[in-house]
Amino acid sequence: MALSIGDRRLGAILLEQGYVNDLDLQKALDKHAEVGGRLADILIDGGMVGEKRIARAVEEALGIPLVNLTVLTPDPRALGSVKAQVALAALAFPFALEGDTLRVAFVDPLNNLNLETVEDASGLNVELYQALREQVQWAIASNYPELNLEAAAPQEAQDGTVSLLGQRLVSRGIISEEQLMSALEQQKQSGEPIGALLINLKLITEEQLYETLAEQAGTVFVRNPRDYEPPEELLGLLLRADALRLSAVPVEEREGSITVIGSDPRRLADIEALMGKPVHLMLGRPNDVEALIDRCYPQRGRLGEAMVQQGSLSRSQLREALQVQARSGKVKPLGEVIVDLGFAGSEEIDAALQKQTSGGGRLEDTLVQSGKLSPEMLARSLAAQLGYEFLDPVQNPPDPKVALLIPESTARRYVVVPMRLQGNSLVVAMKDPRNVFALDDLRLLTGRDIVPAVMAEKDIVRLIERYFGSQDMAALNEELSKNSRSRDKEREAQQDQTNLDDNAVVRVVDSIIREAALQEASDIHIEPTEHSVRVRYRVDGTLRDHMELPKGSALSVLARIKILGQLDIAERRVPQDGRVRFKKGSIDLDLRLSTLPTLYGEKAVMRLLQKASNIPEVEQLGLSEHNFQRFTDLIEKPNGILLITGPTGSGKSFSSFSILKRIARPEKNTTTIEDPVEYEIPGINQSQVNPVAGMTFARALRAFLRQDPDIIFVGEIRDAETAKIATEAALTGHLVVATLHTNDAPGAVTRLEEMGVENFNIGAALIGVLGQRLVRKVCQECKTPTNADPDVLRRLGLNDKDFKGATLFRGAGCPRCGGTGYKGRMGIHELMVVDDPLRRAIGKGMSASDLRDVAIEKSDMKTLRMDGIEKAMAGVTTLEEVLAVTSV
Repeated sequence: MALSIGDRRLGAILLEQGYVNDLDLQKALDKHAEVGGRLADILIDGGMVGEKRIARAVEEALGIPLVNLTVLTPDPRALGSVKAQVALAALAFPFALEGDTLRVAFVDPLNNLNLETVEDASGLNVELYQALREQVQWAIASNYPELNLEAAAPQEAQDGTVSLLGQRLVSRGIISEEQLMSALEQQKQSGEPIGALLINLKLITEEQLYETLAEQAGTVFVRNPRDYEPPEELLGLLLRADALRLSAVPVEEREGSITVIGSDPRRLADIEALMGKPVHLMLGRPNDVEALIDRCYPQRGRLGEAMVQQGSLSRSQLREALQVQARSGKVKPLGEVIVDLGFAGSEEIDAALQKQTSGGGRLEDTLVQSGKLSPEMLARSLAAQLGYEFLDPVQNPPDPKVALLIPESTARRYVVVPMRLQGNSLVVAMKDPRNVFALDDLRLLTGRDIVPAVMAEKDIVRLIERYFGSQDMAALNEELSKNSRSRDKEREAQQDQTNLDDNAVVRVVDSIIREAALQEASDIHIEPTEHSVRVRYRVDGTLRDHMELPKGSALSVLARIKILGQLDIAERRVPQDGRVRFKKGSIDLDLRLSTLPTLYGEKAVMRLLQKASNIPEVEQLGLSEHNFQRFTDLIEKPNGILLITGPTGSGKSFSSFSILKRIARPEKNTTTIEDPVEYEIPGINQSQVNPVAGMTFARALRAFLRQDPDIIFVGEIRDAETAKIATEAALTGHLVVATLHTNDAPGAVTRLEEMGVENFNIGAALIGVLGQRLVRKVCQECKTPTNADPDVLRRLGLNDKDFKGATLFRGAGCPRCGGTGYKGRMGIHELMVVDDPLRRAIGKGMSASDLRDVAIEKSDMKTLRMDGIEKAMAGVTTLEEVLAVTSV
């Protein structure tokens, strides 16, 4: 069913003010499409938001006051101006009259039809107010006796009456009297049901609530409705729309009575009225009942139900038809679509569903976060499930003539971008084509019918930035060239300097940073040469030329960059370091800035730092199946040292913070010492090295040990003192995670020995070493089968027999990968778990090569090269990449 204008406005208000999230609102919209009614009622009945919160949100957004009818004395003239039947039909209560203005409290103040009905009936100008449904019904029943209605006094009018549910929870010892009274005080402000409020306050669990409700109603609480398999003829007693509206499913019939599992005991009379038979209602949790509805009534928008809702088919006729009609044409759940497309296995879907059930969130979000599904795969799956076109921005770029048909604010708000005209319709790429608010607004803005298509969210954001955020770099470059050529002598140069700073340079620097973010670069190099200023990006570990600026712009560009990093623009003789916060449109990132005097002027390098929210889960680090379980077991140990090793740029920081993200729970005291702090992680105490002030790694570690730590992270073990203190911390019951610059995992032991840590202490403290490198991944758009290069095989110590049954791939080069054949990077790993054989070998002072042999033979370690070759055989990377980053 289509949303009314009032419901659309209400949804936008609640979303904007944060009273509901996207997931809950979409869930309510899906339910509304099937059962109709008011969106507010669906949100309230579903426990997503309380009635009073909705009223407060409307009051704040639209200025419609919320009145308490229990404390008002209605004006008899106002009551007489509106007939009882009109008041009841519109759920509106007139309470005051001043001149020609009638003040009326509505249950639904956004329903213009009700407003017009009251105005027409009274012949007066109506001033809008709002009141809670319970109060309006009570006021109408109390002041219009001709209706012969009975309405219980609203709870606020009942002098301090404590709910029966609350009293029962207290009597069962689940909550205290003080906790109940505190919750009731909060309920007066929010209007939320007392049970939902107690759950939000974490005073009770959902299971305890429904057990108590069942006991209060004299019925049974069903913990696992999945065990029921209702017959088809029994399910036909309720339409899917009925089941959703009443949150109930008939499951058994015994001796003329129907057993129904529902989540709201107040709906018993409504269920019996629909079924026409006695009903025995058992209680289940709302999510469990909803899952049962989806399983038993899998078809959305069935023809028969639509006909019943339109009045062209009776319920009894539909029930009879359902008994002889086989179910067909159902919309597959997204999990089944993902499996059908080969994006994930059924076991992975089951695991994600279990995680979703325990941790909340949508199945697709859980799969993406766990690394089982890429954002592109999610978009393809959503398109397949809903029957929409999937668009790839490389293969299907937007038509520049239509890309700017909508305002930038709308594009960013809904994450949409127009792609092309299709007849008189506009094809729009969306992250979620089910967003009815976006579709309605786009239709009004463009005056065209909207044809939704699906695109990955990050690709839409990039297109928005390209079309709305970027300036014409060619024109800016020409402006810089013209200004540079006009320089003559010191006076003209000074005047030109002002013009450059105020005009072109700011936009040039912003565009350079923005484009680096869009290309997923890790570093920006701005280098003065003899004849120009060269701008290069490091993408997937390789530097690529981006553009050249005129030589004369070097001072202005560097000055602008220094201003962003709060550096001294007058000092050009010594290196400087700073930090830049860049926020333009949807691009929000931090950059680490370093300047260096060179022969032709100052060079600047900016490292693009990922947001803490982008730190991957452990599942996304690229660990092989062989290493993953061993690694997760390792990081859950209560004490010891875990070392992450590798050269600069091998991903040690990301791996380290991914570990902290997993193990730094609220009940743990986690402290870090870094140089510098690159990622600000909520819930973790982070400190930064400051040699000038005497804050070294070693001094910080000593202080940490007096701070009652559980987990310590050391950004880098650089000296003997830091190594010894870290070892002592591990031996005294703390978990220490640290990075170390070594070529492989066994080399970490030798490095600690060279720093003066005794062998027996290393063996006792060290629990494991993760050596890693980053290799480029084969571009999935242009990958093609290939044969191994004989010279590469020789250098790797392999032959053709080693690849029997495996297919190697390489990238041919395409626009998505910039012609390189590679897109993105992943880790290859060497995990050395220190067990008893290795501990004895370390105690004997064996060399790194001997430790390697023991780890491979006794501890099942796979070397970096072995792991890389396995990933090349799986078609993820190439043998050339493995050869380039590994030695043995």
